Amino acid sequence: MILTVAVLILTPVGMIAADRHFASGEPADVTFTLTGVSDGGVWTEEAVVGHNYWRRTPKPARLVARAGQKVRIRLQSADVTHGFSIPDLDVGPILIEPGHVVEAVFTPEEPGEYLFQCTTRCGKCHEEMLGSLVVLGEGETLENYPGGLIKPRTKCLLHGRS
Repeated sequence: MILTVAVLILTPVGMIAADRHFASGEPADVTFTLTGVSDGGVWTEEAVVGHNYWRRTPKPARLVARAGQKVRIRLQSADVTHGFSIPDLDVGPILIEPGHVVEAVFTPEEPGEYLFQCTTRCGKCHEEMLGSLVVLGEGETLENYPGGLIKPRTKCLLHGRS
């Protein structure tokens, strides 16, 4: 009897506490979904599914947000375990297992372009598994950040295929 009453009382309390713990209640100002692809050595916003995993190399991600804007990045892996980090913003490292989605939520305050990278050795093209987040200041546009941080890929032989 006491156990039944305890379960009836504690179950809703636990559910409320879990909701508060796992959801901030406030939606992010901007949300991105990134997929890590070991074979192509890339973080991309493009959908990567079975039929296109081997047929093309997705475009590296260059995300854009505004200073002071809450950013949510949904991270997933198309193949193997990846790690994710934006070192200059103290984001990560975050471990991403295949088949799971992990979120990074943060608010960048300083304008600039920030490199993100894979932090877990994931394959032949690991060193080039990069992307960037451009944080725009007041009155800035993407034109203030021409070219970006990601240079043409030359180390990984896989980047030469089309």
